[in-house]
Amino acid sequence: MSDATTIDAGGGPPSDDAALATRAYLVVREGERAQVIVLDEGADILFGRSPEATVRIDDAKASREHARIVRQGGVVKLVELGSRNGTRVNDETVRDETRRLRSGDLVRVGDAEIVIAESAGVSSTGRGARLGTELERAIGVNGRAALVRLSLTANELAQLSPVLGGTRLVEAQSDGDYALLLDDPDAVGELAAAVKQLVPAAVVGVARAPEDGRTVDELWRRTSKRPSALRVGPAGPPGVIVADAAMFRVFELVRKVAPAPSTVLILGETGVGKEVIAEQVHRQSPRAAGPFVRLNCASLPETLLESELFGYERGAFTGAERRKIGYIEAADGGTLFLDEIGELAPTMQTKLLRVLEDRKFMRVGGREEIVSDLRILAATNRNLEAETKTGRFREDLYFRLSAFVIRIPPLRERMGEVELLAELFARQFAKRMNVAPRAIAPGALERLRAHHWPGNVRELRNAMEHAVVLAEGGVIDGEHLPESVGRGGVGQGPAPTGPMREQVADIERRAIQDALDVEDGNQTRAAKRLGISRRALQYKLEKYRPKR
Repeated sequence: MSDATTIDAGGGPPSDDAALATRAYLVVREGERAQVIVLDEGADILFGRSPEATVRIDDAKASREHARIVRQGGVVKLVELGSRNGTRVNDETVRDETRRLRSGDLVRVGDAEIVIAESAGVSSTGRGARLGTELERAIGVNGRAALVRLSLTANELAQLSPVLGGTRLVEAQSDGDYALLLDDPDAVGELAAAVKQLVPAAVVGVARAPEDGRTVDELWRRTSKRPSALRVGPAGPPGVIVADAAMFRVFELVRKVAPAPSTVLILGETGVGKEVIAEQVHRQSPRAAGPFVRLNCASLPETLLESELFGYERGAFTGAERRKIGYIEAADGGTLFLDEIGELAPTMQTKLLRVLEDRKFMRVGGREEIVSDLRILAATNRNLEAETKTGRFREDLYFRLSAFVIRIPPLRERMGEVELLAELFARQFAKRMNVAPRAIAPGALERLRAHHWPGNVRELRNAMEHAVVLAEGGVIDGEHLPESVGRGGVGQGPAPTGPMREQVADIERRAIQDALDVEDGNQTRAAKRLGISRRALQYKLEKYRPKR
């Protein structure tokens, strides 16, 4: 077999009736080699070691003419040819008999694996009736269902057969678009993650019944407008949205690095969700049962940070009345997440380097070395590589931290997730406030899409909390969003008018308000975002405070 080939085993062009019938494929794997075989009506595929075999299997356990897979009357069958070792169908050995095969069945001939994949055809008058019938059944039995849209090639669809066994039905809706019906909408996230792992180029969308509609056409139109909010894997926390190709790649990196002991450096702007990614690395690692300890390196002054990170002995300084365990020791057996690592002072960088090298440290005021079995994850919005060249950050510490780097794109580069995140946050805040769910009106959505989101996901979350509080009527409209969202922010809305001094003051006042909104009112972080000192920020706040 070639490394990747496609065989059309059809018995001639399909008839008009065949256009409505199920299409069938075989995905044949032998070692690292694979091929996809399209089974049209009348197809007859011979497997074995014989040179005349359609699929030749180079394995002593396979007979010369081992088995055939045929398609007759729209039905796919295995014809076992009395092979010496038999043919395995799922977990059963078949010998010298004919057996019907269905989508998802796994057939083994020697070391070769053959997966059966089927998808229903589409009539010229509309979508397959069987899909509509199954949708009605699912809603009637379970009260809900999900319609998943896959945009990919037929060969790529066949490659997905190992992960489509739990679906009720797969139908081709158009050239390159396939509909999957799921009885359990909660399974969408795991399915989408598996699809992206096998076929990274696939586009996945989903609509849920009855929320998004009760007919196939209604749900299909919904999937064509936008992808859905997906949870990544069973361990993913609520609130993880993956609907952008770049974010799928981020979570694929998480999946790969989580089992390794490597230190991970997570890069991204303020508010993009670096802590969420760090928590995912921990949850998917062998240390998941251990503690996940968080420390923001910018939240404490250097003297206090050292005692918090390393702990201290009784009497180490005035007020140290008892021994205290530090963050490093508390993370023993688990993971320590150091956020804003770029804010560490040079002396603290030196001390942290020792911990990274051999996991040894001493408490403040202590004389005994302590070993902590922990994994360190770090995050920053700074360009540490550039700061090593200016001497602001130790180069050897940077190399230790950046054994594996994950970069998270800003929200403005994955705008397809804005609406999904907004809906998710609206549901979360409504539930927390014990009020009815809030729908998002088109006007509000337009403003959400128009905003640049300098504060990323954190800013969006704050905006939706603001909107849920104000939207007493059950619908979030544009007027319920903060003024800075979609209008009135820096670089948005009408240009200031009047004398030059007043224009500059107006721009400065709005920039300060935006920074405070993004940083949840934290003046230290807002000042850092603006590139001024906290004292300067306080002066300007007093300067622009409305006079009574």
